[in-house]
Amino acid sequence: MPDIMYFNGRFTTLDSAKPHAEAVAIRDGKFIAVGSREDVERAVHPGAEVHDLQGRSALPGLHDSHLHIIRGGLNYNMELRW
Repeated sequence: MPDIMYFNGRFTTLDSAKPHAEAVAIRDGKFIAVGSREDVERAVHPGAEVHDLQGRSALPGLHDSHLHIIRGGLNYNMELRW
């Protein structure tokens, strides 16, 4: 599977030393580089899939960020039987 690189995006890293990044690279489903586009480009193999996010934000690892936490908490037995 080729490497995948997303650049020109807005990523929140949750790292207090580097709270934001503009690019990420993924290999075999794992992040291999996070940072500036130049830093991340050095980490990917030639032939990587490259995606321009055009300044949009990305939520790595989240497939659905739509939650009803309070409602689910109030109705635990009815709402959260996943």
